[in-house]
Amino acid sequence: MAGIFKKAMGLFVEFEEDPKNPTSQSPASASSPTRVSPQQVLNAEEFDKFEKHFEKLFDQANLPGPDYYEFMKMMETLEAHIKDEKARLSATYASLTIQGLTKEKLVETANKYKEIISQDKTQFEKIANDKSEREIGQKRKDLLNLEETIVRHSEMIQKLTKEITESQGSLGKLKATIAEEEGKLSRNKQGYMLACEAMMKKISEDITKIQTTL
Repeated sequence: MAGIFKKAMGLFVEFEEDPKNPTSQSPASASSPTRVSPQQVLNAEEFDKFEKHFEKLFDQANLPGPDYYEFMKMMETLEAHIKDEKARLSATYASLTIQGLTKEKLVETANKYKEIISQDKTQFEKIANDKSEREIGQKRKDLLNLEETIVRHSEMIQKLTKEITESQGSLGKLKATIAEEEGKLSRNKQGYMLACEAMMKKISEDITKIQTTL
């Protein structure tokens, strides 16, 4: 499924160059001169994580008999042998009709996988928001408390100079920790949204091609 996922993601993001091969081009930059923002760049580790996530999601939801998932995987397999997409669509469909696949079932199951992704997106957003509230929210409260402590102690600067200095040090470390954790969570959430939107767009485009080609 790696090829499917990377092709879908290529509609939205570019992938970081291989550090061992700096002259290599990412899928997005190779196909278009338009450059995406740094926030839309996935490194190899992030790409692998989302690839495995959607692969597991599709495997667990795989419906009985041949359906859109098998169709999508066979399309990827045949790509190296049949370059023309319309011909590949027809060949893939013809192969799976022998196993009982119909055009109606193909479109129906494609929409089913879109529903599965939508449900997964909802669950992901809930988990991400809960994590933000639980972990980062508390640190924001800690940060506010420290700032208030610094203000109070500043009024007694001669007596509390040492304590103020220690609190300021803790404040700087806490801000750095919050910034780092917020950045990680934001990047993870944005990466998932891009991956999710890419997969949804890929399936929608396949449905259109199926409906107009087969």
